[in-house]
Amino acid sequence: MSSFSSNYLTIHYSTEQNLLVARWQRSVMPFEMHRGYGALLDEAAAQDCRFWLVDTRRRTSVDAADVHWMLDEFYPKLHPRLGRTTFLAFLMAPNQLAGILADPSVPALNVLDGRPYVIQRFTEEANALTWLQQMQEHETLVERK
Repeated sequence: MSSFSSNYLTIHYSTEQNLLVARWQRSVMPFEMHRGYGALLDEAAAQDCRFWLVDTRRRTSVDAADVHWMLDEFYPKLHPRLGRTTFLAFLMAPNQLAGILADPSVPALNVLDGRPYVIQRFTEEANALTWLQQMQEHETLVERK
């Protein structure tokens, strides 16, 4: 059962994994991207979930303007709404990842070090899920101390 569904995005919360899964269904206009990520943040807040798998493989491109909107507008909203570090695993098609990595206007992920969110990019869903599980285990250990 989807927590949110439109013709461009589905969002599902897995109680067993404490994981939000967002799957973009097609390429989107900027206003759809903004609405979709807003819905994802709303669902994360409702479920108190800070571990997200974001599948962008069906989007034909992810451009610098999208990335900069995320950096400047969306990511700064995470900590005020969720209260602690959010972990985002972006699942991308190999050509999408190559395009992002080759675009000099898109900052490297290490620029985000020290921010209240952690981002990784993956081309294999199993690797993304493993990373998210490792982050959950790490957070559990940190919380116990």
